[in-house]
Amino acid sequence: MPTTAESLSEEERISRLRAMVGQPDCDVTAFTTAIRSVVFRSYDRFVLPIVRATWPEVLDQKFGRKLRFLSCNLYASAPYTVLFCSRRKPLPIAVAARAGDLLHLPGPALSRAGAVAVEALGRLALATEHRRIILIAAFIAAIDHAFDHCMDGIEPAERERRIKGLLAGTWNPSEETVHARRAPLALTRALQVAMADGIEGEDKVVYDAALARVIEWVESEVKGMTGVPDPRGLGHRLAGVEGTIDGLIFPVHRYAGEPARRWMYDVSIYTQMIDDWIDYADDARDVRTTPVLTGTWTFEVIEAKWRETVAGIEALARDGGAKGDRYVGFVRDAYVTMMTEVMEAMITGLAA
Repeated sequence: MPTTAESLSEEERISRLRAMVGQPDCDVTAFTTAIRSVVFRSYDRFVLPIVRATWPEVLDQKFGRKLRFLSCNLYASAPYTVLFCSRRKPLPIAVAARAGDLLHLPGPALSRAGAVAVEALGRLALATEHRRIILIAAFIAAIDHAFDHCMDGIEPAERERRIKGLLAGTWNPSEETVHARRAPLALTRALQVAMADGIEGEDKVVYDAALARVIEWVESEVKGMTGVPDPRGLGHRLAGVEGTIDGLIFPVHRYAGEPARRWMYDVSIYTQMIDDWIDYADDARDVRTTPVLTGTWTFEVIEAKWRETVAGIEALARDGGAKGDRYVGFVRDAYVTMMTEVMEAMITGLAA
């Protein structure tokens, strides 16, 4: 019989998730720490000044910590993971990946080589991509917060009008008289303006397509809030799941092929699954239904999706040219370690 969230206590639900993902591998710590280091520097350089200019008090609030975690530890890390699996890798990564794969280096040595490559990438190459990755990551976290938490008492249709106007530049956050609502909206708009700066040519085509997915997400959120049935039975989650990834793929679209996009879709929906599984009790008190509440996303479904993402990162590494099992295992273990960190943040409330 399928295991629904309703049939388990909160402690049992969390225990099952932890048993499912297992323990992180300390052998990959140097590599995962290097990725975090790069994105933290980008956050401090490109996002923090915008936060200080639009919503400085949030830095001392819970969402200030959550914004940094979601931007750096969750969203921005995904494109860097993809770079290590792509067929066309940036030079520092290509050299480290090729050497590590051919020499059959053990896990700790692979981790150190990967860390050196990431640090070199962060300091010597892809300056535009680093900036776009962190700005888009922060924008995703900010707009989700603005829609869900800064429009209490505002009808769903009016929320949709305002957010769409915000994205189009036709509705100014200054029209909102309540500062607690105005500041997050101003931050969201400022991040959007910054991330769009300098985009032209082919990049603009890809960027505009990603922004269109954000508008789809807004429309789907309103449908979920107003009780419109989702024919897929997913509580209108899919637009947000895929739109997030299309945004994160944009900065590295020259390196990430369609297999990477599909894998990231799977990771995004898995992340949504465990988020809804963890938040079952809170969501049960809300008007909006989720696939966990309806019993569509049972524990067995979540477990199968987790295994699919783990197998997917291995397939992606091989598709990117990896021959040795050690390198493929290293990439897999790095993914598992970073996702374990994200899950624990959801459980403790940091990413909630």
